[in-house]
Amino acid sequence: YGDHRDLHSFPTRHSSDLTQTVTVTGIRGAIESAISVKKNADSIVEAISAEDIGKLPDASVAESISRLPGVAAQRTGGKAQQISIRGLGPDFSTALLNGREQVTTGDSRGVEFDQYPAELLNGVVIYKTPDGALLGQGLSGTVDLQTIRPLEYGKRAVAVNYRKQHTGIGLEQEGRGDRFSLAYVDQFADRTLGVALGFARFDENGAVSNRFEAWGVAEGDYLGQTVRGPGGFNAWEDQTKQTRDGAMAVLQFKPNKTFNSTLDLFYSKFDRNKATKGFQAPIGFSSAGGYDPGATALTGVTLNGNVATAGTLDNFKGVIRNDSEYTRDKLESIGWNNQFKLGDFTATVDLSQSKAKRRGGIIETTAGMPGPADNAGSLDTISWTGFDGNNVAGARYTTGLNYADRGTVSLTDVMGWGGGPSLPQAGYSKLPFVDDKIDALRVSGKTPLPEGWFFIDADFGLNHTDRKKVREYVEGRLVIPGGNPYGTVAVPGKIGRAHV
Repeated sequence: YGDHRDLHSFPTRHSSDLTQTVTVTGIRGAIESAISVKKNADSIVEAISAEDIGKLPDASVAESISRLPGVAAQRTGGKAQQISIRGLGPDFSTALLNGREQVTTGDSRGVEFDQYPAELLNGVVIYKTPDGALLGQGLSGTVDLQTIRPLEYGKRAVAVNYRKQHTGIGLEQEGRGDRFSLAYVDQFADRTLGVALGFARFDENGAVSNRFEAWGVAEGDYLGQTVRGPGGFNAWEDQTKQTRDGAMAVLQFKPNKTFNSTLDLFYSKFDRNKATKGFQAPIGFSSAGGYDPGATALTGVTLNGNVATAGTLDNFKGVIRNDSEYTRDKLESIGWNNQFKLGDFTATVDLSQSKAKRRGGIIETTAGMPGPADNAGSLDTISWTGFDGNNVAGARYTTGLNYADRGTVSLTDVMGWGGGPSLPQAGYSKLPFVDDKIDALRVSGKTPLPEGWFFIDADFGLNHTDRKKVREYVEGRLVIPGGNPYGTVAVPGKIGRAHV
């Protein structure tokens, strides 16, 4: 790759006068750069480098580094998010940005790497062994994310990327997404001042997916005989929407060989929205397993031995669930690094701050028919066919009422979960608040030792880190006012249908 093939020996119309050259380009440069990092490192490391500016190929750096040996990605919503090194969980590793420890928006110190657009990073080094000069080390390993250094890049460059993606091909509603990035690198003042700027945006409406969760098999009495039937199920429909904006800026000043100053800025804002619509069917035909309305009547039964392959259950109350989960994550990092060389002695002063904030909420609502078990006017029926005695998901279910009709169901404490007239529970709310901040100062020096010594050089320094992380969840029941456990409120908007 990257070689030049002279084609003048091939027959052409004017072969004596014309020479043609074909240049084949590839990723050899990126592979050689990564190998060079591994060879020259004092520790055992894995490395990945961009072929060129803005050309790490994945939507996030988590996707890129998950292909390295000994590294695995943990996925959330189909996207790589956290990293496990050598089989240990994400909490056992830490993440650095240009050698500086990074904060997290999660509940622990495990970094969510999907917040870092791959287009804004020039390379990644994963340290698998301890290193005395490496700060913020993890027990399983340390992931150092690196942005470009414009003076080392050595030339002006502008890179524009656009990608369109389709997910869930073949599903009833496919997903769509767009990725855009812009990067600019330049040098000024006789190559003593370098600038690198980058912006990346990711916008995706995920595919709609369906899932079925069986509650198991129930046994009950039918005409004096113990028979088996479906115990109940959840039928869900999920969709996730994500938007991420990322930006980076690097200003590098190197007026001579003895002084090098670099200012780094990194910003990421990641919004996620997940909507779940579903139907919960507590069947349990002898009793609803603690669910109101309790005892029920089974009719229209088709038996195969002791299995009710088909039947109709009276006194049924279905539950419509509409859940919304959203997070708003913001990450900001700034670092200022200054290196001084006095002969063979090198001194470094590094000042940095990294901070992150998460806001959001999880809202669950329940809707159905209000009223106690003895209120026959508020109860329904559910029928099934094709039950084989074990596979609840293999049966086909029909209800007597249309639960997608807002005139039929209301927001209410369908099953009496509230626990009393003062708590008519129609849902649940959980609001996360996470703030994480690191202020750090590092002063270090490095000098070679005289020949004949057992050690080659000495590296020493002082580091001060002040980290404060606050995690709080405000949660509670969503209740219907009025002092009645079966009080109702009209369902706002539109109820989504569930596939049963």
